[in-house]
Amino acid sequence: MRWFRINLTEFGLLVKALRKSSLDLYGNRWTRDSLSRAVHLTPHQLGRLERGDRKYLDTQTLELLSKAFNLTNLEKKEFFTAAVGLSDNYLFGNENPEAQLKKLIRMMEQISVPAFAVDVYGDFIVANRSSMDLFCITQELIDYAHTIPIGLNVMNFIYSSEFGFKNIIGHGWRRMASIEMLLFRRSTLRYRHTEYFDYLMKNLSKEKQFDIDWYTSQRSPDAYDFTYEKFEYNHPRYGPISYIATETVVNTRVGDLYLLIYNPSDALTNKLFQEIRGSGNNSIKRLAPWPEKKMV
Repeated sequence: MRWFRINLTEFGLLVKALRKSSLDLYGNRWTRDSLSRAVHLTPHQLGRLERGDRKYLDTQTLELLSKAFNLTNLEKKEFFTAAVGLSDNYLFGNENPEAQLKKLIRMMEQISVPAFAVDVYGDFIVANRSSMDLFCITQELIDYAHTIPIGLNVMNFIYSSEFGFKNIIGHGWRRMASIEMLLFRRSTLRYRHTEYFDYLMKNLSKEKQFDIDWYTSQRSPDAYDFTYEKFEYNHPRYGPISYIATETVVNTRVGDLYLLIYNPSDALTNKLFQEIRGSGNNSIKRLAPWPEKKMV
């Protein structure tokens, strides 16, 4: 059996948060006693793990914990990364986050197709003009989003009727929402113990369908992994549209940024994206604050 030497302070907080928010096979919240039995630890040992007192953790315990929490494969990757105990600040501490963001913005200005970047919480950080036009995001809508809780969060944008996303995507909304839910679960996994994540969930859960899909997503196919995905739907403004969404991960010391680029997959969509961009550059709009998070 392999053993890791790890810093369990942050990981312990994560395990505690996952225990309190996950359900067992009977639909009950895990208690320290019930979870300790499921992962073959004593309540005292699990308590030490949650407090960050344990210095070593075997892979079998990690596997049992991930199974108890019903983690998808995408979540497991983040969970095991957290268990290693190497923080983003440790790995990427030499890079200045603001300088990295400015570099990303300069690069995005050269992208001729719709593109945007979100952070680990799913907040829209930057978007080019093409992507905002594609999703009918006006300056008035952005101004409004700044006045409401989590207004510029991807999941809020997808599930809230205030943004009209269902009308834009049409029959493809369910599939896109399911994919985005899995990506949201992945990116937030290491941050489930934070105050900002609690704030997000408190507000997102006000949408009944999000709350249902959040728990249903634990039973989604474990084999799913996002590298690229094709989307086709009838846009209410532009008609039939087809593109392949690809993701690029930008590592920073304050958490990853996820750059999404929509590549046209047919001639009609290619022409449309050229028309949306127009003759000028694809100007970039900064949206949600990053890396500092604000709670309205």
